Amino acid sequence: MKKFKLYYDKDKEEAFLNEMSGKGYAMKHFFLGLYTFEKCQPGEYTYRVDLISDKTVEQRNELYDLIRDSGGELVQTWGIWAIFRKKGNFELYTDPESQIKQFRRIRTIFARLALVEFLLSIPQWYNAIQTKEPMFILMAMLLTLIAFVFLKQVRTCTKKITELEKLG
Repeated sequence: MKKFKLYYDKDKEEAFLNEMSGKGYAMKHFFLGLYTFEKCQPGEYTYRVDLISDKTVEQRNELYDLIRDSGGELVQTWGIWAIFRKKGNFELYTDPESQIKQFRRIRTIFARLALVEFLLSIPQWYNAIQTKEPMFILMAMLLTLIAFVFLKQVRTCTKKITELEKLG
């Protein structure tokens, strides 16, 4: 079975993957928003998504080994993310302090990406205003929209951090 979904929120992606597992479908592969699933026992796996782009190769390998040693597996890496699964329930970050650190890392990545998108949009807006060419206007709008999507994720992470800090 194949399903097309685009996520930039790891919690929403985890919820989707765990919902599919609950229906008896285990993620097998992902490419450009297209998830490929195979049959499994309903609820057989719990999925977790983690940011890996800010880790060294050594840190990534340590994480992969830790997951493997606990009975889990790395399903796939994609861009800045890694998708893990394990039979039964499992958590990557169990206490509020480690969850806060995780969301701060994610927030930093998305803030940087938003800044890059805004900076890339400046020359496009300049060209769009100067030439009134539809292609420049479209590119400027697209880059700005992407920046705002990334900023929305920064806001989401900030809210999650605030909620977790209230628990601690």
